[in-house]
Amino acid sequence: MADVSARIAAAAVALATVLTLTGCQGATSAAPTPVQSSDLTSSDGGFDQNAVVGVVLLHSASTPGKTSGGVPLATRFRDDLTAAGFTPDVRVAGTDDAAADQRTALRALVRRGAKAVLVQAADPASLSGAVQVAHDAGVVVVALGDPLPTSGTGGDGVSADYRVQGSDSDAATVARATAVVESLQRGEKPDVG
Repeated sequence: MADVSARIAAAAVALATVLTLTGCQGATSAAPTPVQSSDLTSSDGGFDQNAVVGVVLLHSASTPGKTSGGVPLATRFRDDLTAAGFTPDVRVAGTDDAAADQRTALRALVRRGAKAVLVQAADPASLSGAVQVAHDAGVVVVALGDPLPTSGTGGDGVSADYRVQGSDSDAATVARATAVVESLQRGEKPDVG
């Protein structure tokens, strides 16, 4: 009888171990929950005021003397976003392979936890995969100037959530882009008209 009890106890321990290990086979890290960023409303609650806001620019737009007033666009974005209370992370694409640099920068900003990313694309069509990664992570993508792709891989409609069209001055473009981010932060759908 003791032998049967020992076997039952051993079987119970083995079964408990198998059940425990089976529960551990899932993913080791939780993926970000995708959001419908283009449907952002005040009920979504926005994000923290000091959130990371990414900016991905072309090299030529960040070179002194090539922007209005001699102030590089990257500096304008850093200054205006900081003044608005955000934590800007401005990335400038190199001149050799700007599209690849921008894809890398966009993915890095998503990993850093940016809540919104403003993108001045070198080659909009080449960014569809990186834009999809941003969307999957719940990051709002705002195109600066040219629109980002309207059809991504497999024709799935990957595109920026919003677009800030270029203007006569960098200062006006940066001010409009900052206003879009402020609206998103408050949980409001921005006016980009």
